[in-house]
Parts: sequence; C-alpha cells; structure tokens
Amino acid sequence: MAIKTRHKYGSILFFAILLLSSCTDQNRIWQHNTAVRNCVWNKDTVLKFKLPVEDTAMLCSLSIHLRNRTDYSFQNLYLFLNVESPNGNTFADTLNFNLAYDNGEWTGSGGLFSKYRENTFLYRKYVKFPEKGIYSFNIRHGMRKDSLEGISSVGLILHYLEN
Repeated sequence: MAIKTRHKYGSILFFAILLLSSCTDQNRIWQHNTAVRNCVWNKDTVLKFKLPVEDTAMLCSLSIHLRNRTDYSFQNLYLFLNVESPNGNTFADTLNFNLAYDNGEWTGSGGLFSKYRENTFLYRKYVKFPEKGIYSFNIRHGMRKDSLEGISSVGLILHYLEN
C-alpha cells in the first residue's frame, strides 16, 4: 500500500514539474534586472543596461520589469529612459507605470502576504534595431523625491516576435 501511495505522489510531482516547465517564456531573448540598493533609489542614480544586438532583421518587443515593496508611497512610477545606439545616436523617453489601482490595490504579481509586487510593462512592440552592436539603456526615476523608497529592482526584457 505504501508503494502505491509513493508512486501516486511521484506521478503528481512529475506532472507538476512538466506543467511548470512548459510555462517558461520561450520568446524571451534577453533580460537583465538591476537591484536598487536598500530599496532606496536616489534621483542621481542611473541604472544601466547594455543590450547586445546581433540580428537587425529580428522583430521584437521591449518591456520594463519593476519590483516594488508594498510600502511604496505612490500609485505610479515615472522613469526617464535614454537609449544610445552603437553609432552614438540617442533617444530619450519619459515613461509612467501604474503600480496600484485607484482603490490602493497593487497591480502585478506577488503572494497574498508578500511585501513585494512584480510587474512587467510593455514599453515598445514591433521594434527592429537598425544596426548591430551594443545598445545602452539608462534609466533614472522621474519622481519628485530625491530619494525614492520602495523600488527594489528594475529590469529590461527583450522578446522575439514571430512575423
């Protein structure tokens, strides 16, 4: 009887692992997350991401991954993004992401009792990089506080889009 029970739980475990492994993000090409030291992001601190591009024909999307604590004081987060291409061309953008609904409930994922929430926001879809090389993405927070408390990490994600 004990052998059958062990076999039953072994089968359940096998199928659970199979199910979880099939949920991976297979179109993700590149991702890098940068931790914010002590969850306090100084206005002068620039988070830097170096994205290597080899395929200029590839159609992709870019997303921003944010992780915040539930004691973050604001509903949203403004970011200043500067991109530099391998040939030195630059592009600047201002982004605004809602981390909480109007009723105060946090967006994103996180356990019921977790003090952290995670969100992935689509930044640009249908992107083609015009040249090979390293693209530099520099991100600063654009909030009206010099020291922003409650943001624990910021990330950049590149996904492949099928034509």
